[in-house]
Amino acid sequence: MNKIHTLLYIPNLVGYFRICLLVLAWHYFDDPIVFLTFYVIQVLLDAVDGWTARYFNQVSKFGEFLDIVIDNIGRGILWTRIASIGIFITSIEWITFVALNNHGSDWKLKLSSSNDLIVRNALKNGFQTPFGFLIIVLGTHGLPIIMYMMKYRVIFEMSYLLLHIIHILCIIGRLFSFYCEIYVIFLFISEDLLK
Repeated sequence: MNKIHTLLYIPNLVGYFRICLLVLAWHYFDDPIVFLTFYVIQVLLDAVDGWTARYFNQVSKFGEFLDIVIDNIGRGILWTRIASIGIFITSIEWITFVALNNHGSDWKLKLSSSNDLIVRNALKNGFQTPFGFLIIVLGTHGLPIIMYMMKYRVIFEMSYLLLHIIHILCIIGRLFSFYCEIYVIFLFISEDLLK
């Protein structure tokens, strides 16, 4: 009964709803307004599921797993359709997921005490810093959305200059994210696979 109870935690229900939104987004991929509506709502719900998990004390390994899987699937849908390098980026994200899962549930604590300044600052205060925002929000989540908007010429009354500034910030954030992912993969290989 406890396992079924965990499946029905409020943040996990939010996660299942996010999956439904991703299916709808994928179905309407070539209709930019509909796609972006479904996709951006599911991205925003990522914060809601984390908040509800903490608020209702419903943090679970399954919920953490589900959250990352949904994030990776969502970004994978975008990356593989908007950029030729998308499959590489998606593959790195999944390999990082495997590596982090292998580190156990205290992976944030382990990496927060890393000697690497970039990784340590990225994880500072649970990514709740300007640098964490640059990496997670702009780089990891924002870059594929901005690239989709540019590919489908969805500007929303935004000037091209502003769009390109945001695009550059997203690229910088994604490069820092890539650095952190490679760091995690290297740790996984050197500490776990080469023992």
